[in-house]
Amino acid sequence: MRAPTFIAAVAAPAIAALVFATPRLLEKRAERTVAETRATPGGTADATASAGIYGFHRDTLAREREMEALILSLPDAARVERHARVLTGEPHVAGTPENDRVARYIFERFKEAGLETEMKTYPVYLGYVKSALLEQVQPEPKRLTNPETGAPDDKDAADPRAALNWNAYSPSCDLTREVVYANYARPEDFEALDRRGVDVKDRLVLARYYHGYRGGKAQEAQERGAAGIIFYSDPMEDGYVRGDAYPNGPWGPEGHFQRGAAVYDFIVPGDPLTPGWPSLAGSKRIRPEESQILPRIPSVPISGRDALVVLRNLAGPAVPQGWQGGLPLTYHLGPGPSRLHLRIEASFETRPITDVIGVLRGSEEPDRRIILGNHHDAWVYGAVDPISGTATMIELARVAGELKRRGFPPKRTLVFGNWDAEEWTLTGSTEWGEEQRDDLARNGVACLNVDSSSSGPSFQASAVPTMRRLISEALRDVPDPRTGADLYATTLAATDQDSFKSTYNAPAVEKQARQITYDILGSGSDYTVFFNHLGMPSLDAGFDGPYGVYHSVLDDYYWMSRFGDPGFLYHTAMVRVWGLLAYRLADADILPFEESPYPADVKRYLADLEKSSRPASALPDLTDVRAALTEWEKSAADLDAKVVAALGGGEGRNGSLPAAAALAKVNGALMQAERDLLVSGGIPKRPWFRHLIYAPLPTYAAETLPGLREAVEDRDAARARTQAATLAATIRARAATIRRAAEALGS
Repeated sequence: MRAPTFIAAVAAPAIAALVFATPRLLEKRAERTVAETRATPGGTADATASAGIYGFHRDTLAREREMEALILSLPDAARVERHARVLTGEPHVAGTPENDRVARYIFERFKEAGLETEMKTYPVYLGYVKSALLEQVQPEPKRLTNPETGAPDDKDAADPRAALNWNAYSPSCDLTREVVYANYARPEDFEALDRRGVDVKDRLVLARYYHGYRGGKAQEAQERGAAGIIFYSDPMEDGYVRGDAYPNGPWGPEGHFQRGAAVYDFIVPGDPLTPGWPSLAGSKRIRPEESQILPRIPSVPISGRDALVVLRNLAGPAVPQGWQGGLPLTYHLGPGPSRLHLRIEASFETRPITDVIGVLRGSEEPDRRIILGNHHDAWVYGAVDPISGTATMIELARVAGELKRRGFPPKRTLVFGNWDAEEWTLTGSTEWGEEQRDDLARNGVACLNVDSSSSGPSFQASAVPTMRRLISEALRDVPDPRTGADLYATTLAATDQDSFKSTYNAPAVEKQARQITYDILGSGSDYTVFFNHLGMPSLDAGFDGPYGVYHSVLDDYYWMSRFGDPGFLYHTAMVRVWGLLAYRLADADILPFEESPYPADVKRYLADLEKSSRPASALPDLTDVRAALTEWEKSAADLDAKVVAALGGGEGRNGSLPAAAALAKVNGALMQAERDLLVSGGIPKRPWFRHLIYAPLPTYAAETLPGLREAVEDRDAARARTQAATLAATIRARAATIRRAAEALGS
């Protein structure tokens, strides 16, 4: 059991006061705790400080606890709510004047906080839709692209700018075709249609959302010769089957639909015309027809209510087990007799997008940069996605500025990156990361991404294995706004609660008893360039919950203030969590990356690959990979033990902090270690993705050992042997780096 933390050390009644008190009372409490720490070195406050934070020596811990008491007390839910209301005041799609106003608001708030602030603009290729019409022409004429409607008191939902059904980057079309229902439009779903003799070639595919990213579904339909794809929101996934629907609850009503880009950015993200280099004025650009990621077939989203019209008019066999959704009829596969007319007028334009960058310069290692990421563009209002994260970031920036004014600047630099056009191809973060590639390769410490900070009360995180301890320790030091217990305890107790993420993504790894199991990193948010391309340790975090209005007009202030986070308490809790994560990375004596979980995980990935490969003859000889993993495990265990000793644990408990030169070597090695898992030429077929342990699938879920796994799945024996050798070499490189770190700490 872990030693008591700052929160656990105070009396239980005081915990409730900490959660529900006004900001000034919280601040007074922090001041009192600081005074106790200074005045009573043998008392409770000192015992709290000595409980330890991984990465901090006991001689530096008291100052860190003093500063962290302010991180817990300063965030103000009323301020967060005000930011959220302003930022959701109008629809703000990337490349529009409305989104420029949002960027300007963020810029001004960063400046007020005292950050060095810049608005960085990139000209990028964006695909809009001017008009979209889907109608059934046989056997029952009916318009199917109908606008969403909100409750009478939800005034934002009635904005005419939010009425269009559209998917970004859909090409123009004017066609009439029969329809085939394809479940989630996954590869296995199309294979099931093939076995039943149902052909999608030159037909429109009707597919429900979830269990995969829409771009992956569109690519599958395109490769099988479909004329186009229609996405719809089935109540089985995000509507009344899950629970009470808007306006009576958080799940989606029958008329809502989900916008989004249908682009193939799991091949390469960023501006489709500058794949792999920054989109600057005068940059080389490929022709649109050369892009690997632009879809060749049209797509459009519709509601479950409108999809019911089509499903009611599909004949053919009844759907196989697992394909039945929540609409009130038996689903059939088709084709026909439903025939649909789809007409889309698209507009492809190069427009400027604007990242807002705020920098809080480090006092001791200013070149070392910790990236805090969020984006500000939305499909409509984006109260959850992304404005919950944006409002949280603005408040954290204010807190960080206040900490500096009170004498607590970060030792390493914090970079608040509020990206534009994330919803398109992770564009703003990718272009900035590519432009900053050389410096980040040397100085990037980590990326802490919070795309959506709150849609409910359940904490969720995906992370590189070395950052799990960092997350868990932070959760133990932040109170849950509802119960007052620490967030680690409430998260552990809520692992089976219903949430948006559990439906949208592939199932997480099995939860283990008595500890939280965090997901692994796939893609779909702005950490991608920093992790998969640049090799910076990364995480993505936020509070999740029942959320049925993803990318809908109903993802607005009305929904958030009533269902997502009334009182904006979890937004504010995320300020505290994010702040602790950032400052522990910024101030740690030894960067808090625990190494041992990583090789243990990779051993499991390798075992899974061996178990799942059919035929087994497709596998190369993995003896050398296993030997390299053994080297990594040994060096990781040695380093972790020496870090604990160097920080004042174990037999070296009363020892002094290692010399600055030794700490610099250790931290340099810990930063290099993740880069060791990159390969310069990238993964075959998608070389922008350079990480050999993780890459995204077309679903956005994480694929492990991607270079090796994809070669085995393709039954390419020569490529599989090459990938196995490359993997072994990268693992050995990391093991050697970790050994150097351990040697710097001495015997």
